[in-house]
Amino acid sequence: MKQISVMIVEDDLRASYVLESTINQHKQFEVVAACESLLEAELKAEAFTPELIMLDLTLPDGNGIDLIQSLKSKGFKGAFMMTTAERETTTIEKSIQLGVMDYLVKPIRMSRVLQALDDYLDFKQRLNKHDKIDQQDIDALFRKRDLINSSRKTPKGIDEKTLEKLTDYLKNLGEDPFTAEDVGEAIHLS
Repeated sequence: MKQISVMIVEDDLRASYVLESTINQHKQFEVVAACESLLEAELKAEAFTPELIMLDLTLPDGNGIDLIQSLKSKGFKGAFMMTTAERETTTIEKSIQLGVMDYLVKPIRMSRVLQALDDYLDFKQRLNKHDKIDQQDIDALFRKRDLINSSRKTPKGIDEKTLEKLTDYLKNLGEDPFTAEDVGEAIHLS
């Protein structure tokens, strides 16, 4: 399977670099361009025609929503994911109305970016399986999207940072045996 081309639109160079590094860890995705402004994004979207644009909302020369509308009016067929600190419900609703595939709130965990990419890949694979799909597959596509957008809460009693530390520790542990005490000690929990 060919890699999915990604363009990053982010005016914070550090955030752009971290996002690009994270995306490049996923074997199915390749960053083909990074932009710092709407104008640059318009030009590079036309030149590179990325399949996916990871887009900040607040940019020096305008709003990411404006970029989505502009590119769609020119026939751009790629998908969008928002990467922003913006949490206003009107903005989120507008993003959904414009077909944004995922909405990642800054600061964004690396694991969350990789999950968003996996979800997008799964969505594309299901959609491209056949020319026509049955109602069950259609329901699965829409349910998957709804679940993606609504199930990002942490388990009761565990905050996000603790859950991320725990997940990272367990991923790096490999197959070595461990106890709950070992884990607690390693990530400084009682």
